[in-house]
Amino acid sequence: MTDNVLIPLPNFALPVDLPWRIHFIDAVNDQLRRMHATGYFIPPRFFGYYFQGGTPVGVSGSWTVSLDPVPILTRIPSDLRRATQGDYSITTIAHDADPEFLLVHDRRDGTCWLWRYTYGLRFVESTEACTGDDDYGMDNSENRKLLGP
Repeated sequence: MTDNVLIPLPNFALPVDLPWRIHFIDAVNDQLRRMHATGYFIPPRFFGYYFQGGTPVGVSGSWTVSLDPVPILTRIPSDLRRATQGDYSITTIAHDADPEFLLVHDRRDGTCWLWRYTYGLRFVESTEACTGDDDYGMDNSENRKLLGP
């Protein structure tokens, strides 16, 4: 049995503009301004969401953002519980613990799936596709980001 578990959620979708609705994009751009960066955040296709100690967290590319508990976000854990009959969770009680799963959101069409936290995180943080089968002359360190199982 593998730890790399991917669970499709065929009847579960989020709005394609969710990163804007929950101010993920604004939060990143605000941080870039504080850093005196000249550019702005270009949102990638995939975002990940989970709840740590009751706080919603969004992840995409190099950015991990604590989000405000707006209604569209705070409904997600209970909606997922209903959709999966309580079998899977993206929440933790402790602020310093990782959840079992990450909700991966494809903003192209709104589809979602659950991916074991560690693997889902690597996926939404990735910036270049690679299979993971070869090393490209590099060691297989923790910093290497993989796009898929």
